[in-house]
Amino acid sequence: MGHGEGGWWDSGIGVLRHVDMHVGDIVTVTDAGADRTPVSDVAALIRARRSGGYVVAVRDGFRLLDEDWRLECEVPVFHDPGMRMNEGGVDPSGRLYCGSMAYDASTGAGTLYRLDPDLAVHVALENVSIPNGLVWTDDGHTALHADTLGGQIRAYDFDLDTGLFGASRVHVAVPADHGGPDGMALDAEGGLWVAMWGGAAVHRYAPDGSIAQVIDLPVTNPTSCAFGGADGTTLFVTTSKEGVDIGAEPLAGRVCAVDVGVPGADVHAFAG
Repeated sequence: MGHGEGGWWDSGIGVLRHVDMHVGDIVTVTDAGADRTPVSDVAALIRARRSGGYVVAVRDGFRLLDEDWRLECEVPVFHDPGMRMNEGGVDPSGRLYCGSMAYDASTGAGTLYRLDPDLAVHVALENVSIPNGLVWTDDGHTALHADTLGGQIRAYDFDLDTGLFGASRVHVAVPADHGGPDGMALDAEGGLWVAMWGGAAVHRYAPDGSIAQVIDLPVTNPTSCAFGGADGTTLFVTTSKEGVDIGAEPLAGRVCAVDVGVPGADVHAFAG
């Protein structure tokens, strides 16, 4: 695995799926190993569709696939070779969001896009840098969104009826020596699990934003978190080989798994 990202437990069949971003593959992890399905030159995000099949964020837009990975529809979003999609999530009403970033990680160059069930695309947030880890609290009225470059996780007031982001505040300010907040997952108790890019760890933050637990990892660059497994208490953590010495970190690029004793919160399917 080069740059694993976007971990997601496919509860319909009980497997972990994630992307190998820069080769454009969906990776399906089972007890027997890992299978790859190429979908584009870049694959940033995968989620289920309520109608069956999958939605995938690719370099410059979205693709809707059926259960056998056949392409049903393409939704272009932008045409800038200096930009790519990076990470996102699905809100409780079934809208998909994915943020873009510049290949050179320019500050404020990215945009968080919203894909509605009718496949209309809207701008949700502007001036983001490395957008990551979008999740919603249990009541659906707060969205938590990380910007890795800025070292912050912000909490946004969220309108479930319209899909609009409102006023925001800093939920977690991550010290630079802890790494940068990357992909995230919520647990059933409201705890926020965050992969710390460059920090060789996953942090769990309590609902008030205070740090509650640290899980050290044998890799420098974890990238995303996803709950799954038979009882839903296994935290799967994708990782990256980028910028590390593989000789010193032979597990870089692999998926780590830790039983954390609490199940994950619901992960929503795209309604389109």
